[in-house]
Amino acid sequence: MGTIVRHAAGAAVAWLVFTLEGLLGYLVLLGYALVTDSDPGGPLAGPLVVLLAALVGVIVVPLLVLPAALVGDLTARRRGRFLGALVGGGGAMLLAALCAVVVSLATDVPAAGALLAGLVAALAVVPPLAAHAATARAARTLAQRFRRSHAAPVGETASVGVSS
Repeated sequence: MGTIVRHAAGAAVAWLVFTLEGLLGYLVLLGYALVTDSDPGGPLAGPLVVLLAALVGVIVVPLLVLPAALVGDLTARRRGRFLGALVGGGGAMLLAALCAVVVSLATDVPAAGALLAGLVAALAVVPPLAAHAATARAARTLAQRFRRSHAAPVGETASVGVSS
């Protein structure tokens, strides 16, 4: 299995995790609205929040998660898994936080709100990145096991389940 296929599968899983984070965020907001006896947002609030998270994930995964995972993968090959995870994850968190702070400040959000948005964005990028890395790693491991188990000894052909 090639690198592109592994990382494409990882990107699909990362997008799914990003979308599920939108659902979890809506459920948290719904719980808050029910506890504080405020407006829950109507019957379409949940599907719209999940749809918005899915659309944002379509942008964030290829522009932020995939490059961070590739940089982390390259660093892990040269310097070890821990440093690869630190570089990839830290870079993605930093870029997500900076993007959220810049957008917040450009839309006249107070500084405290911009910092909170940066913190939330930095934390929100970790699960999709971890899911991407785990999926890509699992795909590589499965491909290596598949190749090893189906490799025929030199000079012989592999039999197809027929025993003599």
